[in-house]
Amino acid sequence: MNQPSVVDSILSARYLRKGENTFTDICRRVASALADDESEKARFYEAMISLRFLPNSPTLMNAGTEIGQLSACFTLPVPDTICGIFDAMKEGAIIHKTGGGTGYNFSHIRPEGSPVQSTDGVASGPISFMKVFNAATDVIKQGGRRRGANMGILNVWHPDILAFIAAKKKEGEIANFNISVMVNDKFMDLVSKKQFDTVWLTREGSGEKITVGQIWTGIVNGIWKNGEPGILFYDEINRHNPTPHLGEIDTTNPCGEQPLLPYESCVLGSINLATCVNDGVLNEPLLRETAQMATRFLDLVIEKNVFPISQIGEATRRTRKIGLGVMGVHDAMLMVGLAYDSTEGRSWCEQVMKIVTETAVAESHKLAETKGTFPAWKGSCWKDFTVRNAAMTTVAPTGTISLLAGCSSGIEPIFSFAYTRKNTVGKTFVIVNPVFKEAIIHTLSGMGYAGDERAKKAEEVINHVHETGSVQDLHWLPQQFLSLFKTALDISWRDHILMQVSFQKHVHASISKTINMPCSATKEDCEEALLMAWKLGLKGITIYRTGSRDDVVLSLKDKSPADQQETEPATTASVKRAVPEKIPSLSIDRPRELAGRTYLCQSGCCRLYVTVNMMEHTPMEVFIRTVGSGGCDANNSALGRAISTGLQNGVPYGKFVKQFAKVNCISAIKNPSSEGHSCADVVGRCIELSAKNQSVATLNDWNIKKTGEQRLCPECRSPLDFGEGCNQGICKHCGWTGCS
Repeated sequence: MNQPSVVDSILSARYLRKGENTFTDICRRVASALADDESEKARFYEAMISLRFLPNSPTLMNAGTEIGQLSACFTLPVPDTICGIFDAMKEGAIIHKTGGGTGYNFSHIRPEGSPVQSTDGVASGPISFMKVFNAATDVIKQGGRRRGANMGILNVWHPDILAFIAAKKKEGEIANFNISVMVNDKFMDLVSKKQFDTVWLTREGSGEKITVGQIWTGIVNGIWKNGEPGILFYDEINRHNPTPHLGEIDTTNPCGEQPLLPYESCVLGSINLATCVNDGVLNEPLLRETAQMATRFLDLVIEKNVFPISQIGEATRRTRKIGLGVMGVHDAMLMVGLAYDSTEGRSWCEQVMKIVTETAVAESHKLAETKGTFPAWKGSCWKDFTVRNAAMTTVAPTGTISLLAGCSSGIEPIFSFAYTRKNTVGKTFVIVNPVFKEAIIHTLSGMGYAGDERAKKAEEVINHVHETGSVQDLHWLPQQFLSLFKTALDISWRDHILMQVSFQKHVHASISKTINMPCSATKEDCEEALLMAWKLGLKGITIYRTGSRDDVVLSLKDKSPADQQETEPATTASVKRAVPEKIPSLSIDRPRELAGRTYLCQSGCCRLYVTVNMMEHTPMEVFIRTVGSGGCDANNSALGRAISTGLQNGVPYGKFVKQFAKVNCISAIKNPSSEGHSCADVVGRCIELSAKNQSVATLNDWNIKKTGEQRLCPECRSPLDFGEGCNQGICKHCGWTGCS
């Protein structure tokens, strides 16, 4: 459980209302506002106060208050008229004011440069209007308890798709939006067959032809560089549309887990799975009882909800969609002894979600018998089976409520088993995952440690994981322990996807999850992940490569035109390379002495001495020598000379670092001791170390620290986590989240 001071700060900042002092007060208010009778009120209160179930933040904030708006997710249509566009913006502002998040598909807006007959002018296009919506969100969030968040979507067949993909290439642009491209099976099929030269669409007026390859390259480059755009799979979403007779779905809420029709909203709630594990075994009756109660709870939220706009109330009551999900999943898996990235672990999670969904459906059926079906039941996917709600389950973000519950968020793996928190007066302390702490004590006891020696060794392990975020390099620990206690970055991106697939099999809506990749992940990894997600039937995917949003440029100076060219998505306008015919010599007058550092490193095939000499705080020459057997001394010497020549003729050192990181060697892949992907990559890392004026015992120490870099919370300056489909970040200290 979290330190009271941390929970109290979150409660006071976001949830407590006038006259309330504790979480108990909140639970009483919410239960009283929703329950139909005293018995139900007691059940609701017990589920919340025990932290076994919590509804979404707007319900905790607004139930039993004058505001009364209890939904978290909304989707608003954006038509191709000035009045319609600004009506959508006004409606979004009203929603944000009450604590909700909004999703928009801007594909109905005509492309930039299209004629506007009413004014004899030309259209400014969807991206320009997104910027206006973003500015409006900035204004509204300043006075709210819960920051407004948006999802901006553009269909892959919209003529402005390349500009949309590049809309957030500069960090900080359109900051109040997650953006996603809605792709269809036709496009993905062409990608899977590598038919990149196929003309996908032609822009009217200009005649510009846009190929599959240009769009795909832009998507992959954006994801690799800063985690956006996300991808939504249009056909898979609509294959599972519960009310196809009401229209096709082309919009989701800000984190993508709720595909909704225009003006629909959804109320969310999450079961804390860790509270349903006793003595290492899942308490299935308790899980079913909680899912049953939660289904009734969320259906009542629709009844008691004060909808901010009349169309939203009408659309929501027409389908009565609710979103029951889970949190504390990784905690529960550790408690039952199942590894997050194991086949057995995924099978267990699949069975858990199946229980939740089956129970929710059964309870919705009971509600339909007494209260009636949702109005749009005829023509829905439920056919002859009566239910109260068109959809019942989802996996939503639990960024703030999981902090209140003291559990891992959603279905995400734990980011670190030990991390720093600040209390309300600014004092820092280390939070250690209780399951991890108990397990390390037990493991050390089994290894023969006892008393003070065991306590000292445990502290050593905790300090290590606090500093590096991982125990995987502590090879003296038993393999069984290492296999179980893996964090988000210890788990391969493929296993992240497979876990999302396991839950999606028994989820009606979709899943808010981030596929974490290490800093060293390549664009090819991103491509493979997108294709894997599509082929395995996911409805959407969000990828975050660690450190990619930190705007940590390797060179402190402005990038050269050639460097800028490399980071931008390829378009027909960017094919020409901005490279001078000849690199001018700087005519450097080398002094007799240069200070530098020498690193002893391990590559895949040999050990290397890498010396990097500095001049005016900039790498200026590199010497590489092979140590002992293996490798090729002549090749390494030549590599050092080539690098030195480039550095002395104006090539930024970051250029070498970036390019060498892309060089892979089979020897390095097979050698677990290798400190890089290849000899060239090892050298590049040494150059970067010198440029940053850092000394390390091994390059692996640097790699761990580097991949753990994070942005800071704008409110309390604590490190941000990135997960649950929100690439704006979530603060585990104060509860700030970039996505509502």
